[in-house]
Amino acid sequence: MTDIYDRRSFEARILGAASAPETGGRRPDAYGSGDTERDKPGFVKLVEAFRRRLWVFLLAVGTVFLLIALLTFTATRLYSATAQVQIDLRQKQVLPDIQAAVAGMAPDSASVDTETQIMQSRGLAGAVVDTLDLTEDEEYGVPRTRQGGLLEGVLGRARASDSSVDRALRRERTIDNLLSRLKVQRLGVTYLVNLTITSQSPQRATLIANAYADQYLKRQLDTKYETLTGVTQWLGNRLRDLSDDLKEKERSVAAKRNETGQLTPNEPGINVAATAQVNSQLIDARNDLAAAEARLRQMESSLRSGSAETVGEALNSPLITELRTQQAQIERRKSELSTRYGAAHPEMQRIDREISGLDRQIAAEVDRRIDLVRNEVSVARAKVFSLQSSLASERQTVAANNITAVELAQAEREKEASRQIYEGMLQRFRQLAEQSGVEQPDAKIASRAETPAEPSSPNTRLNLILGLIAGIAIGFAAVLIVEMLEQTLRTPEDVQQKLGLTALGAVPALDRRTRTVDGELLSPENYVLKKPLSQFGEALRAIRAAVFYSSPDRPVKVVCVTSAVPDEGKTTTAVGLARISALAGSKTIFVDCDLRRRAATHALGIEAEQGLTELLFKTAALQDVIVKDPGSGMDVIPLAQPEFTPRDLFGTEAMKSLLETLKAKYDVVVLDSAPVMPVSDTRLLAGAADATVFVARWGRTPAPIVRNALSQIRAHGARVVGIALQRVETSLMSRLMYDRPDYYNELYQTYYIR
Repeated sequence: MTDIYDRRSFEARILGAASAPETGGRRPDAYGSGDTERDKPGFVKLVEAFRRRLWVFLLAVGTVFLLIALLTFTATRLYSATAQVQIDLRQKQVLPDIQAAVAGMAPDSASVDTETQIMQSRGLAGAVVDTLDLTEDEEYGVPRTRQGGLLEGVLGRARASDSSVDRALRRERTIDNLLSRLKVQRLGVTYLVNLTITSQSPQRATLIANAYADQYLKRQLDTKYETLTGVTQWLGNRLRDLSDDLKEKERSVAAKRNETGQLTPNEPGINVAATAQVNSQLIDARNDLAAAEARLRQMESSLRSGSAETVGEALNSPLITELRTQQAQIERRKSELSTRYGAAHPEMQRIDREISGLDRQIAAEVDRRIDLVRNEVSVARAKVFSLQSSLASERQTVAANNITAVELAQAEREKEASRQIYEGMLQRFRQLAEQSGVEQPDAKIASRAETPAEPSSPNTRLNLILGLIAGIAIGFAAVLIVEMLEQTLRTPEDVQQKLGLTALGAVPALDRRTRTVDGELLSPENYVLKKPLSQFGEALRAIRAAVFYSSPDRPVKVVCVTSAVPDEGKTTTAVGLARISALAGSKTIFVDCDLRRRAATHALGIEAEQGLTELLFKTAALQDVIVKDPGSGMDVIPLAQPEFTPRDLFGTEAMKSLLETLKAKYDVVVLDSAPVMPVSDTRLLAGAADATVFVARWGRTPAPIVRNALSQIRAHGARVVGIALQRVETSLMSRLMYDRPDYYNELYQTYYIR
């Protein structure tokens, strides 16, 4: 048969792209250099993955977007109303000359933040609930519970419970609902605070927002009024006590004047002038004694009350001050260590001993100082006694008057001190009374809430934009996940990356319409005869070129075509490869080696009484079993009948001798073997062939299955030249390989004869 093509030009075209020494690095595939995938930028790989999984991306985007759109359009419309409150930080002191009883807030950020927390308190929310009676509101309120007694249950009647417990529970739940709809937000670092209420009704939202602002100001006024009332009551009680004390001291002074005969404070008593000097000294001594005794009494009183700190302040001892400083430092250290150690830790016990030692030193110092004061008192008493003794004769007549005069002077001083305290407190009470009723809150309403015209939630435009963004993000994630989980072979890159082999070619799938020629439905094996210049035929021709011209140093004559599992397109590839070779002018013989299914024999339409099995059993001669294929002119060794024998036919000398005979007589010997995984005969047959073409179904056969099958036949010496992809959806594959020649599949159609 004459060659359809100029064989030399065809070989030159193919060898330039498909030939490489077997051991000289990765062999280029039918689509270009084997380093193409490795040389691709990462972005290009991502684009290819995205194009391959475009339907996954669109499905994820559409699903997410439609779900968010559905939730958005079916969500309840909510309206937000905002009242703006300004925190007034001007000082408002009730008593200007003393610590303010009801002072305004300090002008710092912490005060404003505190007020924002108060605005979110349950107390303020409860006041709003009570004012607007929100417990009965259909949106914020809680339905009444129903209770029925035993008798009512029997009678089938129930009544609404309005008990105090139920009202309190409903009120608390209403407060919870209100707080969940409240948003308090400070505007930056200003003193403005927004009170925002969200409700299903715009009017209700406005009403509650304004009520919140009003209740906040009212709460401030109530707090100030309560504080002012408490201060006023305290000052009134204190003034009454001071008034009674002043009156008692004035009566005491008047009584002593009557006893001494002094009608005015500066009038001297009888015989006072004669003993003035002595009396002056005696008065000084008694004053010193009184002062010392007062100090002693104060110390003893403080010591009896257990206030060692007060005693130390009275003694004004630097040593006690230093000891207390040390004790405070040790106490801080103990507090720090207590977070890490227990009380039984040695370090904690040592610190306790140090503290106990300091306590003993402080107590000893206090005792020593008290002893000194007692000595001072004793000395003062001795001095008074000495003066009294030395002036006994002079004081016999005026002793009583002098003593009374001293007491009178003391009473006068106490009376004046009480009068000054009373007048000062009276002045403060009058100032407080003047401010009563004019209290001002520390905030004001900057703007009241207005009825919103548009709902604040849901934000349809924003939600749709976010839905689209989320859909795109999830779509990309879905593409990456599906791509990472993909185990099938779809592109030459998949073959190279997952199997480390060359992609010999991609045989397109033939649909029913394509296989119908002149009204006759052809099988794929016969289609190549009717349409040898079609895309299907060109794919088989590319596989033939990649196999027979891949290694010039090692001629290939015997080709074994196999697959991992059945229904991969193995027989179609084998028959098509043999027929294309025969049409190209090569003397070709096809051998059906699938002993159990005889798929190739059926596909070629051969009914033989003798075949390969009889030939190997030597019950028939070679020339007797060869059948001529009329369409292509190739010879065929069929299988006469399925063979289920435990005998090893392909590992025998007869099989080896047959292959040598065929290699000597024919240019091309194509062996159609059984799948590798279910049948072990293929492993021996692949090892005996010059090259093995492994067929995998496009987009269906998992790469791990193919990898396992390859490892099994390689263990028997098989030389696998590459992978042929069968039943390829060319339109889809062209979209997945925009940097490969197949990307221009539509442009190639003009070169094919359909």
